[in-house]
Amino acid sequence: MRAKVRERSRKVWEGARYASVGLEFGLSVVIGYLIGRWLDQRFDLAPWGTPAGVILGFIAALRSLLKIAAREERKP
Repeated sequence: MRAKVRERSRKVWEGARYASVGLEFGLSVVIGYLIGRWLDQRFDLAPWGTPAGVILGFIAALRSLLKIAAREERKP
């Protein structure tokens, strides 16, 4: 009985980890956009701050995605 519960629990947590990837990706891009927009307004960098922020957010999201893919690849 305990083995079944542990297996189900492990699967739920694994599914949650995969579900969080999309959320993390989107948040990285949105946060990059907001920081870029703030830089545009604060330091009069328009139009360069916003695209730079989005690109950096996208790069951060890809880096995170690659880390997760590498971790999954190492799994037995």
